[in-house]
Amino acid sequence: EAEHDGRYELILDLSATERFVDGRNDLNRCRLIVRGDGEELLRREFSREEGKSFRFEFDRDWKAGPHVLTVEVQPLTPDEKQVRSLSIRIRSATLRGPMDPRFWVRPPDYTRFFPRAVPDDVEGRRSYARELIGPFAERAFRRPVDDATKDRLVDLAETVWSDEGRTFEAGVAQAMTAVLASPRFLFREEAVEDDPKSRHPLVDEYALASRLSYFLWSTMPDDELIRLAGAHKLRAGLSAQVDRMLADRRSAQFFRNFVGQWLQARDVEAVVINAAVVMARDQKPDPEADAQRKRLRALFRKKPEELTKDEQKELNEARARFFGASRRFKEFELTGDLRRAMRRETEMYFEHVIREDRPLVELLDGDYTFLNERLAKVYGVEGVRGDSMRRVTLPKDSPRGGLLTQGTVLTVTSNPDRTSPVKRGLFILDNILGSPPAPPPPNLPSLEESGARASGKTPSVRELMVLHRESPTCFGCHARMDPLGLAFENFNALGRWRDNERGAPVDASGTLLTGETFRRVGELKKALVANHRLEFHRCLTEKLLTYALGRGLEAYDVETVDSIVGHLESNEGRASALIAGIIESAPFQRRRRSTTTATKLTAPDARRASHPSEQRTRR
Repeated sequence: EAEHDGRYELILDLSATERFVDGRNDLNRCRLIVRGDGEELLRREFSREEGKSFRFEFDRDWKAGPHVLTVEVQPLTPDEKQVRSLSIRIRSATLRGPMDPRFWVRPPDYTRFFPRAVPDDVEGRRSYARELIGPFAERAFRRPVDDATKDRLVDLAETVWSDEGRTFEAGVAQAMTAVLASPRFLFREEAVEDDPKSRHPLVDEYALASRLSYFLWSTMPDDELIRLAGAHKLRAGLSAQVDRMLADRRSAQFFRNFVGQWLQARDVEAVVINAAVVMARDQKPDPEADAQRKRLRALFRKKPEELTKDEQKELNEARARFFGASRRFKEFELTGDLRRAMRRETEMYFEHVIREDRPLVELLDGDYTFLNERLAKVYGVEGVRGDSMRRVTLPKDSPRGGLLTQGTVLTVTSNPDRTSPVKRGLFILDNILGSPPAPPPPNLPSLEESGARASGKTPSVRELMVLHRESPTCFGCHARMDPLGLAFENFNALGRWRDNERGAPVDASGTLLTGETFRRVGELKKALVANHRLEFHRCLTEKLLTYALGRGLEAYDVETVDSIVGHLESNEGRASALIAGIIESAPFQRRRRSTTTATKLTAPDARRASHPSEQRTRR
């Protein structure tokens, strides 16, 4: 229905998909004809399309009133055997117009960007453009913008809107595009306080505002931070601003992003775990089933043309038997909802410790966690109903508690088909104790290759590790990693508790290189809390300082880490002492002076820091 006489634009969006059946490739074609008021607008043939999208546009002069659009499909191969399906899907038919400017309407949210009418005179337009572009540039650059920069942006906008057929709005949009393409937006350029005698001056308060906001919010500073920086009051009121920022909902990005980086929690949503193979490993050995799987793998490795008819039949039967047996483990799969619940558990646990200013060693061991019904079922915790995540006090005999026994950590440190004590031990050394081993030497045999020396039965993971350590080359590092990783063997690769592996009881006992012995994972966690608190504080300080600075730590940062850890130890290991120590530290508050860097940032062509450590990219 056309409301007015005039020029209209008709847009037709469609897709074409051809589905193959039984691997056949018989010809299948059709012709699509589109008409408007009986006049043919489009005639096109389609064949062998693979989900392609098509967009057709037609300009029509129409009178006010009803108009008829018809679409006709003509099969061109009706006599061919129909072994595949060619589908034409009309996604939308859009009528836009009339195109006469007197019928134009403002798009949604227009007044948000252009709050008043556009002036007709040149000076009025330039003034209005400056009024719009100036605050936008200051927001994007996270600091005041000098008049020369504003003038150049307005000149750019005027050049665009002065072209025939271009609008004032298009000119302002082009200027804003230039702002967003500027290094001053893409990089965090930092000026310093005017202190010529200091080799490591304080960053100015606008730079401090950016460092704070990207640390705690993962985004640019808000109006309050910019206002305090402009009044030179941010550094004096730093503690109050940190409290405000952590109370703000935007701080959720800090907890999500840091936990995702430190504990690899973000990987849980994509990690590949074969639930059927993992759960089958926890059952009693079945030599017949093992032989069938071995035969199936051998047939799979053959090229299809090399298979005899009997082998092809055997392969089909084995495949059907294998997938039929796998269905009984379907309930154990890591679904999207379960993966998201695991990640939220880790994020919420860390967030709780920080917000409640708890001792940081509570991250290693606690009597509570955060669950919903789906995750509680995996953990064997009763009484939790619904999809919402909430704090749950764990039973006294629960092996859970702390980050290390959460599904997130247990799955991302596993192999697709089994647990990996090496990965789990390395994870603890690297992310909890801060003492990762040296990289492994080349050409080492895999764990499975070491297991080939076992005779008479399929070895457990612990037995594989014993065989692997027989090599002198492997022993040094594995003596540190293996006890830590094997302590978590009661948790399979899906993060579920198990008492047996391949029909034999799981042995999770061990002795650390520092002498502590344990029989189960709970005793290991208590040993880490009681005897390795200082290593954990230092490691967490290094991880969080790396995150806050947006760069790796160097040798000259050791003194800073020592100072923060000392402050943390003297404050009962509270979370607030760690946050405050990092924000008040020299690397966070200061920067190296460069003779090529202007003290005040003005025009965009002001020379930028030449040292890589002085150009801090946005996270």
